[in-house]
Amino acid sequence: MTAIFAPAQATDLSAWLKGRFIPRWVERTCRPGLRGYVEEYRASEQWQPLPSEHTTMVTGRLVYTFSMAYRFDKAPGTLRGAEHGLAFLLDSCRLTTGHFAHRVGSDGRVVDPRGDLYDLAFVLLALGGYSAATGKTEVLTVAEEIAVRLDSEWLDPLGGYREPSGAELLRLQYPQMHLFEAFQMLAAADSNGGWLGRAERIVDLAARLVDEHGAIDEWFGPQWDAVEPKRRQREIGHHFEWAWLLFVYATKTGSTRATHLAWRLFDFGLKAAGVPATGPDQTIPNSIDAWGTFTSARRPFWPTVELAKASLAAATLDGKNDRRTLAARSLETVLSQIDQNNDTWINEIEFHSLNICASLPTRTLYHIIPCLIFYANINNPEVYLDNINILDPFR
Repeated sequence: MTAIFAPAQATDLSAWLKGRFIPRWVERTCRPGLRGYVEEYRASEQWQPLPSEHTTMVTGRLVYTFSMAYRFDKAPGTLRGAEHGLAFLLDSCRLTTGHFAHRVGSDGRVVDPRGDLYDLAFVLLALGGYSAATGKTEVLTVAEEIAVRLDSEWLDPLGGYREPSGAELLRLQYPQMHLFEAFQMLAAADSNGGWLGRAERIVDLAARLVDEHGAIDEWFGPQWDAVEPKRRQREIGHHFEWAWLLFVYATKTGSTRATHLAWRLFDFGLKAAGVPATGPDQTIPNSIDAWGTFTSARRPFWPTVELAKASLAAATLDGKNDRRTLAARSLETVLSQIDQNNDTWINEIEFHSLNICASLPTRTLYHIIPCLIFYANINNPEVYLDNINILDPFR
């Protein structure tokens, strides 16, 4: 399947996001009579949702995304989109105090009750994002319930948090990264909730997991020990996500350690992806092994979006021309994958072709919408100072 379309443009991102992209995706994910969000579509113009159950992770992602979007556009429809998912998250995905399911059927029946750390991270992010966007603090009680369980039952003296769903032979780093994101979001909504202290513990862990080259593996042994090189996997997109979140944390706290970690991760990601100083001319690869060899012929869209976010943060911090060029070109690459006619995107392509996948997962909106909002806001000084921006997105 070959993509031939008119790509979205960098001119007047704000008007396009407010007038087309955000309201279209609120409408597409919130279908009449459907509890929860549509999580996947066929990559066609028929707009047929793929039959699927609801996941707590995707629900949390989209509540957060539409909450961020509402802070940007102040549109009642966007707020309804956030509250549509929030109701499902609290009524159907929530089980007992501090516990959430992993998967829920479209009828609200729990399919898999064992919510994991990745799920909880996005529940917390959703609650913090919604509270920050609306000023409503009632949902923070649920976040506090999760925090009590995190600190009392799942806190790991070896670093980070254990999986509430049970012991694992391998430990994943990226749920810890998204907890770091959620803790920063919640710190903005609830300055007295101890969230920055929890975030600092994640920085402690990241400082141990990032190696001397600036690389971080996807999984580790039970003691956060590195697995043998032939079993290691790294995702370039996660390096850029970590870098951006650490830039944000350093801006908030003045942490030089976080700044140093962020630059190391950012520079490793650029080198691993082969991104030239002038910026990428196509979407970047993602999966590599311990020796830096690409392990997949597929290039998912989201790592390039995260490159754009991290590049904008880097350019904002040091102001160098090459950083600004990298950020501008990264944005152009992101927009080149979005069809301005129907506001869809190429979610994944083969390494050397335009063959694309046949489905469109709505979870990718979590990457796309905040990124484009950050770029839209840099061209509006009044909004930039008073609203979310790349180095202070959780205010």
